[in-house]
Formats: sequence, C-alpha cells, structure tokens
Amino acid sequence: MARIFVLGALVYDIVFDVPEWVAPNKAVHASQVTLSPGGKALNQATAARRLGAEDVRLIGCVGDDAPGDAMLSALRKEDVNTDHVRQLRSASTSIAGIVVKDSQPGFIGAPDASRQVSREQIDEALADLRSDDILLVDFEIPQTEVQYALELGRGAGATTVLNPAPFFTRDAFVIDYLHLVDVIIPNRAEAQTILDNVTDDEDVLARELLRLGVGTVVLTLGAAGSALYQKHEKTEQPAFSLDVIDATGASDAFVGAYCCGLSLGWPAAQTLAFASAAAGLACTRRGTMSALPYLDEVRALVSPS
Repeated sequence: MARIFVLGALVYDIVFDVPEWVAPNKAVHASQVTLSPGGKALNQATAARRLGAEDVRLIGCVGDDAPGDAMLSALRKEDVNTDHVRQLRSASTSIAGIVVKDSQPGFIGAPDASRQVSREQIDEALADLRSDDILLVDFEIPQTEVQYALELGRGAGATTVLNPAPFFTRDAFVIDYLHLVDVIIPNRAEAQTILDNVTDDEDVLARELLRLGVGTVVLTLGAAGSALYQKHEKTEQPAFSLDVIDATGASDAFVGAYCCGLSLGWPAAQTLAFASAAAGLACTRRGTMSALPYLDEVRALVSPS
C-alpha cells in the first residue's frame, strides 16, 4: 500500500452553531460550541488513516502551547505519523473560528504557526519519497512552498494531489505549476478562481484544467455530488442522501478518502463513491476532526447489506 504524505495546516477549531449570521454591533448566541483539532492537512490525514490507509505522514507546524499539545495528542491516538510536525516556540498554534448557520460554515482564521513550514522541513520530510507514494498538499501554507513540495513529488515520481483550498483570490502563480499536479480536487468556486472563469459549467472548468497540464480533475459539487475527469473519461457520483447538520469537514473527509482509495489502487468509480460517502457522513455531525467517519460507517453507506 502506498504511503500518504500530507503537507499543510494544523488548526484548532472553535465551531459555533448560530441562528443568524454575526453583524456589526449585534450579539448572537450560539446554540452549541464544539472544540476540535482541525486544519485541512490534519483533517485529511486523519480521514485517510481512519478509512484504512496504513501509513499516513503529516507535515506541518503548531505552537508550543496547549492547542498544539492537544492536536499532537489527538493525532497520535489516531496513529497518524507526526514525526515531521514541528512545535514552534516562536509562533502560536493556528486557530479558526467557524460559524455555522443552516449547516453552512463561515470562517475566521488566525494562521500563525501553520504558515511557518520551511523548505528545510519539507526536504527532511520528503527525503525518502518513492514513486509509489502519494503527496497531498493544500493552500493553508504559502504557494511558494506548495510549488516546491510538488516539484519534489514530481521528481520522485510520486502521485501528486493538490486541494487548492482555501483559495481567496486568483493568483496567476498557481497556473504556472499545474503541470506538476497529477490530481487536483477543487470545488466549483475554486476552479473558477484558478481559471478566472465564472462559468457554472463544470465540464468547461474541468477540461480547461486538464488542458493546463493536470492529469485528473475531481470536482466536488456539494449537493450535486462529484465528478472525475481524465483525458477521455468522465465519471459522475451523486451525493448520498443524508441529514446535513454541519458541512464544515466534508471537503477534507472527501480528499482524505480519495487519497486512501488511491493508495489502495482502486478504480475511479469506486474511489469517487468512497470519497462521496465519507464527505456525506462528515456532514451528519458537528465539528471538523471530530466529524470524520470511520471505515465501517463508509462501507455500510456505500454497500448496504
């Protein structure tokens, strides 16, 4: 089985369920508050490990503080390899305030330590990267380091996976290194931002990403499910019908599950269904890491007896 290396952010999440959005000079009382380790890389690594990937290695930074200690402890309980997670005295652990209304989240981030990943740290973590490994990178670290890691991954012959999130503004820089990406997993808005194209036609978006050098495009489409595009193939997967409570961790569950399927050598349709089921289940509970499903739950949803 392929090893999965996950490079990105570890963020301690505070999730507020609210009846209305926060506005200036107005107090909103949350009906529930959930504290949970999170951050895209932490969530994706945990999801992959819970779902059957045997060797998952996380690369990132936390502060030398209570939230950092809590996240490292939680990861070790999940049997995620944290040998390349650095605990920094010079920075505070990243914190995210997540406000959820009608199951849809809004975010306030204080990144700090998660932005301190260095090239020296990346070099050390990927020193023995092999051609049968998977390297997953997201945008919660600087794009300069994203490109650097993808260059190392391509040089080693590993399968490179990019989740271009969170993605706030278009930066032509990302176009310059799409040829280093074997699999890109954006939502529609992220694909539109990368391409500077406002079309809602996912076929158009996916084909343009393929034209720019990506090997496989996996578009996540929320309630509409997901679609996988390769040069001469499209595979569609409808979303599973579940009661949505909080969609905060869904995309990370999807990405982690997709990489798990890749590590097991599954065909596209099986991997897509597995990832969609994981994402759907994550929506049925509150929080981020705390919402990520386990293998038996996903199997039961994909193949009910």
